[in-house]
Amino acid sequence: MENVLLLLITVPLIGCLFVLFAKKDDQNAFYVTLLSLTANFAVVLRLLSQMNYQDGDIQYRYVYDWLESAHIKFSLGVDLFSLIVLMGVHLALLIGCIGLDEVQRKSKFLLMLTLYFCWNISGFFISEDMFSFYMFFAGMLLPLLMLVGKYGQVKKSANLYLFFIFNFVGILCFFAALLVIYRFYHSNVALKDMALVKMPHRTLLMVWLSICAAFVSRVPIWPFHYWLSSINAGIKNPVVSVIINLLPLTGVYGLMRFWELTIPRGIVSLVPVMVMFGVITMIFVALIGTAHKDFMQKLFSYTCVYYLLFLLTSVLLADDYKINIAYSLFTFLIVNSSLLVLDLQTEAASSANDLDYRGILCYMPRLAKIMAFFVLIAVGLPISSLFWNNFVLISALFKENFFFGTAVMASVGMVSMALLYELFMMRGAYLIKPENMAVDDVSDKEAIFFMVIISLVFLSFFNPLWFGF
Repeated sequence: MENVLLLLITVPLIGCLFVLFAKKDDQNAFYVTLLSLTANFAVVLRLLSQMNYQDGDIQYRYVYDWLESAHIKFSLGVDLFSLIVLMGVHLALLIGCIGLDEVQRKSKFLLMLTLYFCWNISGFFISEDMFSFYMFFAGMLLPLLMLVGKYGQVKKSANLYLFFIFNFVGILCFFAALLVIYRFYHSNVALKDMALVKMPHRTLLMVWLSICAAFVSRVPIWPFHYWLSSINAGIKNPVVSVIINLLPLTGVYGLMRFWELTIPRGIVSLVPVMVMFGVITMIFVALIGTAHKDFMQKLFSYTCVYYLLFLLTSVLLADDYKINIAYSLFTFLIVNSSLLVLDLQTEAASSANDLDYRGILCYMPRLAKIMAFFVLIAVGLPISSLFWNNFVLISALFKENFFFGTAVMASVGMVSMALLYELFMMRGAYLIKPENMAVDDVSDKEAIFFMVIISLVFLSFFNPLWFGF
């Protein structure tokens, strides 16, 4: 099974080559992209079916000697947490691809960069050494830069520059920490052996802060969340919108991995301050989402609040709740990407038919039903694993600190009610539909696809890992 790990990073690369040499103005590249993402999803399922669910540690590992003279080895490994999240990532990318229109499906540049991003994020989640962890972490920025630069309609170019400069500084911080570690360890160190690196306390403190700064550069923390919000609001391409919303996940996952390692003594006393800042950010972002009238802005606030929820629970709670975070993340990624794609379709329909955005769902009954189901899952209706595991996580936060638990619950409640209110407004009949006007609803193929996704999410309510057996 160790060699199967290589498929997770080779399948997207092979798909990139097929897309590159595909003919123009046809959908062969699109079908290759779907096949590559589906094949990677099947590989994840295969690994999950062989996983020992009682063991939370790394169970499969592949090591490759790259530069023996420099003592650099690539180490890949997976545990139950990374596999569950990887399934959610691949399903989110598939949902984004399904949402592409006829013209977008013929864009080789878009599809090739999507697979290139899939290669990097898959490698990031299965990396077990510092060098490969950094390489895949930094590699995600290139396709993101090209995708947002071509398909993002950012109103202020300065926000775009600040966003990429901020992320690039994070990459430089990670690289500087990697050089210092190599200076003291004289080899590429495995993530699990970080505590074995002997260095002065002040140096260790700077290394730890540099690595955390690199991951924080991708988390929507106030006031830097504004750059991500302004970029996200201008993207009208489903795949690019899904990818930009997956970026904070890499920061949250990176912090979760390094938080389990030995924390310098100087940082332990600052943990309550860090958590307080995160809680204040959640409340601030939730209030902004409530004030906005645009569904995409409300969905962005919902996304930020939930990413910060997963981050705070991983910092405050013990490892016993790690698997609950994985279950919630799996459903959250599916629901979030589905709502992104469906909202972009409603915007396109309202623009094409010169209709009011609020009330558009009256003319698209099939899309309205699908979108209503996902919004109900997002707001906490007990029909998915998201409800049960969020209930466990927030209850544990209340037990840990009543004030933090109350603030988190209030933030989640605000963004949930904002989504529910916006769905109600989008279903309101504000305009009378002309008799001869025909609004394109969700196609039969798309409806079947979303029904499969809905069934998967619904079955996760009874057994979150039923699909792994």
